[in-house]
Amino acid sequence: MARSAKIPRSRIYNANSVAAEHFKPSLKCQDYSLTRIIYDREERSRLAREQGKFAEESLIKPYRSVLAQWSASAAF
Repeated sequence: MARSAKIPRSRIYNANSVAAEHFKPSLKCQDYSLTRIIYDREERSRLAREQGKFAEESLIKPYRSVLAQWSASAAF
């Protein structure tokens, strides 16, 4: 399995500072900048389809039996 790259929190959430050692996310946190990236509806829909297909091919199909066992044993 390929090793995933570590992406700094600031690049994902547009944060202005590094997360604390024990990060507790909060909607009240104001330490971020608004992103200037704008996606249109068509692009979002296309990306959603591509990500769904990737998840199905890379995660769901190869690990179907493990996921079934896990979900059967999960307490609801």
